[in-house]
Amino acid sequence: MADSPQDLQHKVAIACRILGMLGLVRESTGHVSARIPGTDEMWIRCRGGNERGLTFTGMHNVRRVDFDGKGPGLGTEHFAPHETALHGEIYRARPEVQSIVHAHPYYALMVGIADLEFLPLFGGYEPSALSIVLKGVPVFPRSITIQNKEIAAEMLKCMGDRDVLLMRGHGITVTGRSVETVLQQAVRFDRLARIMWDAAQSIPKVSPIPDEDLAAYTAPRTPRTGRETGSDWGSAEGSENWGWNYYVALLENDIGLPGD
Repeated sequence: MADSPQDLQHKVAIACRILGMLGLVRESTGHVSARIPGTDEMWIRCRGGNERGLTFTGMHNVRRVDFDGKGPGLGTEHFAPHETALHGEIYRARPEVQSIVHAHPYYALMVGIADLEFLPLFGGYEPSALSIVLKGVPVFPRSITIQNKEIAAEMLKCMGDRDVLLMRGHGITVTGRSVETVLQQAVRFDRLARIMWDAAQSIPKVSPIPDEDLAAYTAPRTPRTGRETGSDWGSAEGSENWGWNYYVALLENDIGLPGD
């Protein structure tokens, strides 16, 4: 059953709070959005309106706007983020994308600055994160904020059809087919960046796992009811959203769910 517009708004607010709780965003940096199906509009985390930062996002902070960040849903107390074009241009170019996370996690920043390569250093530890490595992580070389359609077009060309993009000296952009899956993929990418950074700092020479072990994660998978099939361990598309439910439970016990 498809989410109602109000359910989508609530999920965007929850995702913002989870990202803040986990440290992927700081103060008022970063934003989450969700396409409103059947329209050229989105819910996006806006600024203003008694701003307290993403960790304390309320429903009023998530506004309904068009892909240019305009419309009556914005109201008079809020304004669309400076990087609205990042979201709007992805939705225009890639109709399969239903939700976007843009965040500024510390370890992704450091990995990008150091030009570290994402290597397959582990297997069974977290196959879903390994999947990101095996697909390849595109790197947008400019650290500029995505404030207009021209820069967004450069970013999109670099990102291609991937669902994760490392933005050097800036942050990350992650896309997905739902708020739940994009949140999980953003957290997974952050964890991967932490591993790459820590390994580079503590191990003189890191080596990929053997090819025979890698083959276990590239071969077709046996279908299982309710789980993804094929060799894609990382998208979480079509699988149960246990990760989302886990982080929502943590949020309820920590900061609390968003209110008005």
